[in-house]
Parts: sequence; structure tokens; C-alpha cells
Amino acid sequence: MPRLKNRLHERFAWLVAEGMDRKAAYAKLCPYVSDPATLGYKVYHRPEVKSRIGEIQSEVHCRSLMAIDEKRDQFRQMIEGTLPTKLTRRRDGTVEAVYDMLGALIADAKLAGEFDGPKPQSKDAEISMTFEIYPRNHPNPPREWMDTALVSQETAS
Repeated sequence: MPRLKNRLHERFAWLVAEGMDRKAAYAKLCPYVSDPATLGYKVYHRPEVKSRIGEIQSEVHCRSLMAIDEKRDQFRQMIEGTLPTKLTRRRDGTVEAVYDMLGALIADAKLAGEFDGPKPQSKDAEISMTFEIYPRNHPNPPREWMDTALVSQETAS
């Protein structure tokens, strides 16, 4: 399918095909509109735009430099430590190799679809703390604050 005649639709199709959501893509192309979510929805559901997005995505997948199994193999070598994850060339001519095994492991898990990301921590309703902070030369600090002693707990061995 050739390029779309409407330049806005063509650029929108490319942004959505690259992974941007409809609202963000339309807001990037037309930052002055008041409701980019609705307009992005309308443009996305046009038949020529949908077919163009599918065509762009299939074209991009065909052009990938490496197959997924080759990428996974390189990540495996990075995790084992036989292949560096980053090479840095310095001005004096030396090359510094970085072996980030944890980063390679996370990237491999993301590629395999096994990584969910950091879990949100649940807030415990039973814990609450209140802090009262007095400056160094406060004229009238509370008496309990002045008479307290530091208490440390002993650890069991």
C-alpha cells in the first residue's frame, strides 16, 4: 500500500506502529487540540489508517536485523559473562568492557515476556508516623524531647 495522502494520518500511523498509544501520538502531532484521545481514536479507526499501521508493522518486523533466537543467544552469552554488555572507547585509546549480567538477564526476561516489572508496594493502613521537628535554638522545646535517651535493641545471636 502506498503512503497515505493525508500527511497527518501517515505520521500518526508510523507513531502507532512504533508502539505509541493513540492519544500520545495524536497529541504529539497536534499539541494544540483540546481532546487528543477522541481524535486519536477516530483517526485510528479509519480503515485506510488501520491497514497502513498493519503494513508498517509487518514491514518493520521483516527488516529486523536479528531473529529473536539470535538475540536470546547473545543475551545468554552476556549473562554467562563471555560477552561484554557495553564497550567504551576512551580518548587515550583504551577500551573498557562492562559485564552487566543482571541487566542482560532483565533484558532477556523482557524479550521472553517473563518480566512483569517492579511490583507496586501495598500501603499498610496500620503504620503511621508523626514527626515533630524543632530547630536547634527553639525557645521552648517539649520536656519529653529533652529528657529522652537513645534506646537500642540487642540482636539475638
